[in-house]
Amino acid sequence: MIVFRWWFVGIGIFVLSVNVFLLLDDHIKQNIADGLRMEANALINELLTEPDSFLLSGFNSINGFKEPIHFGFEHVSVDEKIEKWIVKSDTEALLIYKEGRILYETYSPESDRGRSINGMSMVKNIIAILIGIAIDEGRILSKHDDVRLYLPEVNLKDGETLSIRDLLNHKSGIKENPFSIYSTLKGQTLEEGIAAFVFASDREFSYKNTNYHILSLVLTRIYQKPLSKIIEEKLWQPLQLSEGRIIDSAGYCCLFATARSWLALGQLYLDEGRYKATQIVSNEWIDNMLTDKEYPDRFFVQATGRTVGNSYGYHIYHGLQGHPGYFWIEGMGLQVLLINPEAKIIIVRLGGIPAWYRSTSNRSDQHLLADLLKVVAEG
Repeated sequence: MIVFRWWFVGIGIFVLSVNVFLLLDDHIKQNIADGLRMEANALINELLTEPDSFLLSGFNSINGFKEPIHFGFEHVSVDEKIEKWIVKSDTEALLIYKEGRILYETYSPESDRGRSINGMSMVKNIIAILIGIAIDEGRILSKHDDVRLYLPEVNLKDGETLSIRDLLNHKSGIKENPFSIYSTLKGQTLEEGIAAFVFASDREFSYKNTNYHILSLVLTRIYQKPLSKIIEEKLWQPLQLSEGRIIDSAGYCCLFATARSWLALGQLYLDEGRYKATQIVSNEWIDNMLTDKEYPDRFFVQATGRTVGNSYGYHIYHGLQGHPGYFWIEGMGLQVLLINPEAKIIIVRLGGIPAWYRSTSNRSDQHLLADLLKVVAEG
């Protein structure tokens, strides 16, 4: 009887809480919802960020070059504010690069210079770069090509098309099966089930991991190689990056690489890095990646902490309040590669998102990167 009473009281509190929430101002409700989304990202990241996570399969090696070993802090000048930010933000790897030199670099003992941290969705940007390389090489004719030119098994309604660009910008209308997409983290591609994919006629922006999984299938089909080898040959070897690991079967997630490897990829977006781009991917494609954007009405982004005011294209984000010069690439847990071409700044940040209830966390800041960018701007 007592258990029944407490159950009844619990239901009553829940119903009351829902009604109170519904009576709140829309702006307050949105802030609460965004906070809960951030907390969910923090929790999920904890399950996926470690290489030995039970949710992930075995990894495929990306062969590379040896980097010099770094111990503790390496920087031109120590800034106490940055060190405090590292602690309150659960950062495990931080690298700040400006005007041709590394100003600040630090790692936690467990991070292996960033290589022990899952880059999560930052892989999507690598996929987009590889699509550009394939276009430069003539293996893909155009971003407007129907994907059925490369994956003829894709089944669409009569008269409909599905372009490479639709996949890059999450406008495919695909109906994602979360159980199927989870299987790709455990080593199984969805290639055999391509014909069963369902695409709605509504092609509004909707962020789906399956879009980039399909793009990875396009790449492996045209190159006849696993994703890890394509990345190794087209990016890692030409840029002389340190070895990494990836789950070949995903294509939207799960690359473990050093912070300096992410820095080198960020340099392709700076003017001073364009000499590398001419050997790897055309300047035209890089410019296209930066300008071909979508402006969803509602799209939650970790770096801004908001659902509104964000833009997206080819897994490049824009819309950081107070810092219009920055664009960035992010993965769950705020794995982030921030780039400011005008100021010639690149910031690599890898780690987790602190729990909202921790008094020393940065969750109460305007956005999670606010204090860091303020210090960088002042320096």
